[in-house]
Amino acid sequence: QAGDREGVAGWHRPRHFPPPKTPRHLLHLALALARAMRQSRRSLAWVLSVLLLAGCALAQDDAADAAESSDAQDDEVCPSDGSGPASCRGGAAEEEAAAQQQPVFTLTRSVSTARVPYTGPQADLITQEIDELQSIINLSTERVGLLKDLREALGSGHEVLLPGNSNIKALHEKLPILSEVVADDLRTPAAASEDYLVSKAVIPFDEQFEFLQWMPLRSPRSSTAASTQTSMPNTLLAAVRQNGDVHLLTPSGDLALAFRAGHDAPVTHVAVPSSQEEYLLATCDASGVIRVHKVNVRQRRLDKKAKSARRGNSSVEKISQHLGSMINVTVQLQKQMKLPDDGTGEASKVTTVAMVSQGSTKYLLAGDASGKITVFTRNGTVRSVLDTAEGIGGGVDSLYAVHGSVMYRSGQDWGYIDLERMELRHVDCPMFNGRVMDAVLDSQLASRVLVTDEDGTVWVFSVKNKKQCHLDLKFANGTTLWPLSLHSVRGYAIGLERGPEPALFALNMSQVGKSKPAAPGPKGADAVPVPPPPPPAKPIVWRRGRSAAKAWSLHRRAKEGDLLAFLSEDGHEIEIMELLMNVYTPLPQDQFGNFKMPVIAVAVVLVLGYQYMKNKGGRGSPIQGGGGRGGKLDLGGDTDFASMLRNKKRLTNLKSKKPF
Repeated sequence: QAGDREGVAGWHRPRHFPPPKTPRHLLHLALALARAMRQSRRSLAWVLSVLLLAGCALAQDDAADAAESSDAQDDEVCPSDGSGPASCRGGAAEEEAAAQQQPVFTLTRSVSTARVPYTGPQADLITQEIDELQSIINLSTERVGLLKDLREALGSGHEVLLPGNSNIKALHEKLPILSEVVADDLRTPAAASEDYLVSKAVIPFDEQFEFLQWMPLRSPRSSTAASTQTSMPNTLLAAVRQNGDVHLLTPSGDLALAFRAGHDAPVTHVAVPSSQEEYLLATCDASGVIRVHKVNVRQRRLDKKAKSARRGNSSVEKISQHLGSMINVTVQLQKQMKLPDDGTGEASKVTTVAMVSQGSTKYLLAGDASGKITVFTRNGTVRSVLDTAEGIGGGVDSLYAVHGSVMYRSGQDWGYIDLERMELRHVDCPMFNGRVMDAVLDSQLASRVLVTDEDGTVWVFSVKNKKQCHLDLKFANGTTLWPLSLHSVRGYAIGLERGPEPALFALNMSQVGKSKPAAPGPKGADAVPVPPPPPPAKPIVWRRGRSAAKAWSLHRRAKEGDLLAFLSEDGHEIEIMELLMNVYTPLPQDQFGNFKMPVIAVAVVLVLGYQYMKNKGGRGSPIQGGGGRGGKLDLGGDTDFASMLRNKKRLTNLKSKKPF
């Protein structure tokens, strides 16, 4: 009513409007305000605002009433006529108290501001801290007593029910004092190996194998139609026995093919090419005979007879062809070759074998104990014989081939083999004063070499022109221990320590290549060498202890995890693992940036302007921009083509005339 009387714009709450005391009154007030706002065509936001203000006013009134009632209870005044609160009326107060004990149901809210006093024990902070420490001492004393009882029970000779003998052995075995064990930061891994290594298959064998090599395949997928696409393996694992038996396994551990290499003497070396151009497997025996086999891998298909048999015989239970191996692997002998005699009538002992491709030419290299490297071509002829000993008398220890580059190691001498000129290029690093025990090429850059010295320290060199050496990185002494062997993957170096405690580990190679180039020296002097950057604080990414391995091999894959294969020390078990390690590669930055579109626009304008100026007013232009011929091809003028057409018409007219 007040809103209708005074107008909505100037409507306010009446001065003597009784404040609501119960939720029912608040509801009636809200309904009345909403009805008034609806009649005055106000928005819903105003209705909600008025309801919010009404609730705030109600809360303030209740708080004020509660404060007044508490003040009145604290400052009670008893009048002389006996009218007053229950506490001033004596007996009447007891009756009112009895009446208050009966349950009364009301909708009014009561606000209590009185605090319940704490009646428990109290003590200062120091006393409480002492009590807590005393309780810890009592608990530790109880644990000491239980451990003493366990030690007496184990030493009494009675049978103790523990799950397994390993637990009892662990309790009796002497261990170093854990508080005195100092962790080595250099050999402490930065992450757990379980995050990067996944075991795919463990294959036991009754036969004993000696060698293990991954053979890369060209295409990871093969299909006969777009709708029937079958996954093909991108590599095969070649396991070779000493008697010449070869087993080809898939990455999942299935046997794809087993055949005999055909050697009369025990097999001593196995080699496969690093490229995927051709599938070859080379085996060498103790007599110097090298046999190269070509492996063919195709998708398994049913022949016409098998297909017709499956279609015609409907009574026989059919078995899906996808249950077995999906590839058909065949092998054939390509070439057999032998090392030439050393002058004594006997062939030299072969110490290492490698296969490499130089352009379209395939080479097979064999190093012997006399320090010579024999280079064979694909047809088995000897292309060249290179001498690494040069009177020293040391044999060729290893040959490592990757990306068309071959590195040799012979005693303390190491370097590259130039297959174009058929010569050796010795590498001399002035900052390296140890003995090269193992050397491998980087998987991403053939000019980078990973070298291991006699202490097990890993050095990383950058070789320019296959001759000039620069130290890129040196890991701290004690990070790795000899004997060990290395393999290179993108961003990391995977190594296997073969000492008393064999372990597989990964080295962080992120600091490699960040050193500055050598500073130019004075005029006529050599460049001043720049020290390499410090190694990472945590050089070992992960480490996993494992049993001793007789041989192991690594296969790098582009879009999948790398594969590892380990041959047990007794030769009766092969384990295949997948290595999941990726390197973050930042996106390439655009050099043009915001200038790309303006440059393209200017180029288009220049081309159009050039065409316009070229064709403006030109008579002999091939295309007329308009005019008499409407932009069609103009054959007029003195062009040769127009004259030929006119001559052709004249000849046609002469032939059509009849003789008199």
